[in-house]
Amino acid sequence: MTDATATTRRRSVATYTADAVALLVYLVDALPREADRVFAEAEAGETVIQTPSTALAEVLFSVSRDKEVRGVELSGTPEDARQALVGNGPVSVAPDGDETMIEYAEIVDEFSIHDGLIVASHLAQGTAAVITADGVIRDADVETVWD
Repeated sequence: MTDATATTRRRSVATYTADAVALLVYLVDALPREADRVFAEAEAGETVIQTPSTALAEVLFSVSRDKEVRGVELSGTPEDARQALVGNGPVSVAPDGDETMIEYAEIVDEFSIHDGLIVASHLAQGTAAVITADGVIRDADVETVWD
């Protein structure tokens, strides 16, 4: 498949933005039904899941500290987690650029840094929804997927 064909194919499928919590819960196989459905579709190549580099960094930090997620202790190295998510997994790193920072500048007063960067990436990339358990994002009328 050529790069142009791959780009066209990606545009024809739904794209989602995932936050760090969604990625961590995916790693321990404890996603709720709707979020699990989206990740399964991404594993099958039917949808695309993007995450900002800051969210991926949060996941790698958590794994390096052996943090527990949903009663399951994270195991493996940060590189193992990166491979499971991005290297061999269903997630790609969203482009960080001026578009994201332009969106972030517009919403900086509404969110924490973490939530603001997730929402800014979602807006800049024009994704269908944010995969998150975060009520602040949901309460801000941002389309979310979780339950």
